[in-house]
Amino acid sequence: MPEIQEVFRMATQKVRPDPEAIDRQHRGQRRRVAQKRAAVYALVVVLLVAGAVVAINTLGSDHERPAGEGSNPPPPQAAEQTLSIIDVGTGTATEFTAPAGASGFDFTLDGSMVTYAESDDDGNIQVFVADADGSNAQQLTHGEGGARGPRWSPDDSMIAYERDTSGDSQIFVVDVPDGTSTQVTDEAGGAVDPGGWTPDGGSILFSTFNASVDQYSAVSVDLSTGQTTQLVPDGSVPTLSPDGAWIAFNSYLKQGIRLMLANGDGASRRTIARLTLEDGFEEWSPDSTQIAYVGSTDADGSGTYVYDLVTGRTRFVTDGTIESWIDNDHILVS
Repeated sequence: MPEIQEVFRMATQKVRPDPEAIDRQHRGQRRRVAQKRAAVYALVVVLLVAGAVVAINTLGSDHERPAGEGSNPPPPQAAEQTLSIIDVGTGTATEFTAPAGASGFDFTLDGSMVTYAESDDDGNIQVFVADADGSNAQQLTHGEGGARGPRWSPDDSMIAYERDTSGDSQIFVVDVPDGTSTQVTDEAGGAVDPGGWTPDGGSILFSTFNASVDQYSAVSVDLSTGQTTQLVPDGSVPTLSPDGAWIAFNSYLKQGIRLMLANGDGASRRTIARLTLEDGFEEWSPDSTQIAYVGSTDADGSGTYVYDLVTGRTRFVTDGTIESWIDNDHILVS
């Protein structure tokens, strides 16, 4: 109860928390954006180097080799990255190949398709979709770019994502069949981290900076009315369980960072883990019984852990960062 009373006191009396807390939250937001963009920058470097090599080879020869006297080198191909599909029970790993600049992977609840953010031919970060094995990739969004964190709707017909605007980032929704995008938030403090849909597909969870409490708050937006509802005043990086019953989020309310669990309406909160990283990158299993998140390992690195809601136990699964659950037994890790 003391923690709930402190949240209420902050919200009603505007009492400011630890001065360093908001700085830690901003660093967490910047770190997530930086990680999502790092892979894109790596791809650009690879292509520039490949292009330079081809240019040097071209300048160094007076003519192309005729047929039958060898072949000219093939044009450079876009590099790929290899991620891992991990069995959370056994730890067995299987390779998963994706475009080098792809990030923010999210699988449909049935595991049949995947969405991610990647640069288009003009260097703008867009939302893409593909089959679960990465084949048949299609670009969904177009324009200025800056798309991040795509999240499938329960019926796979829409994808929520964060996009840069002329002001702050806001949440958009793209219709998968026709590629039409619609802005669904207009938050003064920006809207980031789309954290899942309600089971009926009518609302989306996200976080926005709440100046009244100096915290990122967990908020939902009703897609039919545009009305927003604050669920957790200190709910940074909120993630809604697929069944809508739970919200996992990071709290900076006290010293350090805690991974918290609350009811779908924000009530009855409890601590799952205490984190040393900027945030937990929490992801729900399709059946809403497990939460995968990133924590520190004994070697002072980062690794993915799984918390079981039924048993209340946490276990270390693998090194690396959780990207998405594929089914109730497998996760994608970068």
